[in-house]
Amino acid sequence: MIRFGALGDLLLTLPTLEALSRQGESVDFLCRERYSSLLRPLPWIRRLWTLPEGSGLFALRELSRNLESEHYDRVFDLHGNLRSRSLRLMMAGSGSRWQESPRSSLYRRLLVLAPDALRPGLRRRPFIPVAERHLLLLEKEGYSKSPEPRPLYPLSKALLDEARCRLDAAGFPEDCPPLALAPSAAWPTKIWPHFDRLLEILPDSLPILLLGGSAEREICESLSARARQKTISVTSEEDLSKVAALLSCSCTLVSADSGLAHLSEAVGRPSLVLFGPTVPQFGFPPRLPGSVLLEKDLPCRPCSLHGKKPCRKTRRDCLEGIPAEALRDALLEGGLL
Repeated sequence: MIRFGALGDLLLTLPTLEALSRQGESVDFLCRERYSSLLRPLPWIRRLWTLPEGSGLFALRELSRNLESEHYDRVFDLHGNLRSRSLRLMMAGSGSRWQESPRSSLYRRLLVLAPDALRPGLRRRPFIPVAERHLLLLEKEGYSKSPEPRPLYPLSKALLDEARCRLDAAGFPEDCPPLALAPSAAWPTKIWPHFDRLLEILPDSLPILLLGGSAEREICESLSARARQKTISVTSEEDLSKVAALLSCSCTLVSADSGLAHLSEAVGRPSLVLFGPTVPQFGFPPRLPGSVLLEKDLPCRPCSLHGKKPCRKTRRDCLEGIPAEALRDALLEGGLL
């Protein structure tokens, strides 16, 4: 099975991995090296292949030779990008049967490129989330579907104990799970600008877990310094399974549509996901029962495939127009606090 990245995309392969394992298949997985810590604990993976960061054609060719020597009977390509398709060409003589998961690329590009007047109608069209597209590929191959969405990421007792120790050291009471916040995003246009206000209107007694990568350290530490609540800030490129364990100790996660939102769901914690320049119709809505999606129905959305492009308006109404009070109310009404 192939999925090079990113974090959220890898987590959406878990139902497929679990379904294959449940039906007696032995699965090897290929991903980018930076995500190996996330996938290594999974009991459904026999062998984990990795591609180092920044690898070029030579490394891909060497990888193809190693994969050919395994004589795989079939390969599920759940990425379908230039790298995975190049690998398929390099392994053309291996005898492996390749199946590629559909990407709905045309629909996604139509959503971005369509005139504002047509976008609302296009967004109302039925769409199939990415995880379900992968499962449909299995059905096509004769496998049965997985049960309804449920937590799938395994956490060892050691990981859970370590997470609890970190929270205890920060003075977080065990009977009051923290609210996890991921206040940043890969692209500035996806950052919700009202986290300061949210902390002002949340109870003082509610512990706050701030999460992000090393690039988000400044924003997390700034929020932590101004918060009335007890906080702990985890902003490093540490083992992703340790971040998963911390999320499992939380009541819920507030995040942009990001990999952390999918990680929270994978360990059984619902997410409140804010969609701004991107839309759930791209295939990445929250899946777990109890998760909440917040967005504004604006004709200019989506404005890009990944949220990279700067906003073409004077104000980012898609996210600036969602007040902290609306988010707090959504958390309370959804029973997430």
